[in-house]
Amino acid sequence: MPRGVKKWTEELVARRIREGYGEGEGAQYKPWVGTADFSSLGRTHRAYSQRFGRTIEMVSDVEWNTFVCLEFCKQVTAVYEGFPLPRETTLEVAAALGVNHPTYPGTSVPAVMTVDFLVAIDQEAGPCLKAFDCKRSEDAENERAVEKLQITHAYFAGCDVKHHLVFHSSLPMQKVRNIEWFRGATWKPGQTSPSFEQLHELCEQMKNEFSRSTRLDSLAEYCNGFDRRHGVAPGLGLRVARVLLWEQTLRCDLNVPHLEQAPISSFTLCADDEQPPSRVSIA
Repeated sequence: MPRGVKKWTEELVARRIREGYGEGEGAQYKPWVGTADFSSLGRTHRAYSQRFGRTIEMVSDVEWNTFVCLEFCKQVTAVYEGFPLPRETTLEVAAALGVNHPTYPGTSVPAVMTVDFLVAIDQEAGPCLKAFDCKRSEDAENERAVEKLQITHAYFAGCDVKHHLVFHSSLPMQKVRNIEWFRGATWKPGQTSPSFEQLHELCEQMKNEFSRSTRLDSLAEYCNGFDRRHGVAPGLGLRVARVLLWEQTLRCDLNVPHLEQAPISSFTLCADDEQPPSRVSIA
């Protein structure tokens, strides 16, 4: 039973529609379901995204790890989590497939089905949408879970939108952990030390100096020297490097563990006008 809803009714569904749940563009989007509405096998996550200008709500670790990869991809221009599918259509799809449409627990009210992420992507061939559902591998053995996914998959096939299943066992967890490490270095609203301006200035200084660094030094050794040269607090240089990695101005093999120990020669400084890799990848 959802934590934030005692019992779903047609009146509640209608009220949520009136209140704009599942609607809005970009930073104004309001997910149909959020962390307060779900009991979950994994941990819930609420994370502010500077890229998308709002707090993203995720109800499992699998969703969070998938989101980390999607947010890092420069071609992803918008992410809509807990995106609702039109109930009239999913009821028709379920009937055509010969499977029972999901209902809210303890009721006969047809559930508003959602996809974990609907993602807007700017590809070379033009903008497109892709849908992602994030599951644990054991869900593939659950007949009812598979039936619900069949409804979702058929719905998006009818919309000419690719629907992807992401299983926790297939996620590139070293890549995810590295991106999380980069992400944690970004400036947060209200932070005063360093200020946004100071962090930006230090990023520019590191960009100008990086190519002249000793190539055998580790990233941590280089950053320690950066701290001393610029008279900043110990550890700030490594944070600056992480910001550059997050912005993809500085690039490396994301599947390498302990990047702070990797030699400087394994990192590449990219020109401002150089385009990032051109595809979404969570593998």
